Amino acid sequence: MLAAAGCGGKAAPAALTVEGSGFGFTAPAGWSVKSTARSAEAASGDRSVSVTVFALKRAFRRALWTKVVGELDGVAASVADQLRGQAAPGSTVTVAGRMARTYDIAFSRGGRDFVERITFVLDGKREFQLLCRYPAAAEGPACAALGSSFRLR
Repeated sequence: MLAAAGCGGKAAPAALTVEGSGFGFTAPAGWSVKSTARSAEAASGDRSVSVTVFALKRAFRRALWTKVVGELDGVAASVADQLRGQAAPGSTVTVAGRMARTYDIAFSRGGRDFVERITFVLDGKREFQLLCRYPAAAEGPACAALGSSFRLR
């Protein structure tokens, strides 16, 4: 499930390739990886990136995008409530060649401020939830790498 991506030789790899059920993405080298039947996560300290797959009752079609955006806005607001945080307005982005919706949720835990970035990618009867959690003001490259390296299989 896990393979190090590098250029050979003895040099440490710059990234890990993380594989899950129907998807893959890269994470920083040296992060610990764990997988389940429907998710994969890479983490280091208080930072993490993950993808979880959910089944949709009906296949997503692009013509439904406007309706879906409203539903995803509600899901992000619900997650923000659960975290006792604040969701920034969502934005439409392209991930794995598909329209996706992303949200940043600011929240506090143990006296520390964090951001949880959630991106929803819809593909047929599957919903992929990409999540990146990091300390506020210290995003680092892992979130950008998750979105740009995510691929469907």
